[in-house]
Amino acid sequence: MELMRYGQSYKIQSRNEFNKVDSPDPALRVDFLNFGRGYERKSAFGVNIRWQDVESAIEKFSEMGHPKAIELRNAIDLARAAQEVGWQASNTSPSN
Repeated sequence: MELMRYGQSYKIQSRNEFNKVDSPDPALRVDFLNFGRGYERKSAFGVNIRWQDVESAIEKFSEMGHPKAIELRNAIDLARAAQEVGWQASNTSPSN
């Protein structure tokens, strides 16, 4: 995960808007632009998230016992095992 600071300071703010980053290493970016009140609106930064970061997060959530993370980890393991014995998905295009 990579933090890019655009402004002078920052405060905690949550976002769920991801944007595709065009680069050789595919990533998603979450931008936190100009939040705060009045004169405090100086913070601006972004976080790039790569697939390796997602895998690490799934693993950490699984270790904590989070049921959805465990289900996802198990589904990934099952898909890998199926592919190792020759199974191929009928639809490999990205979802909408």
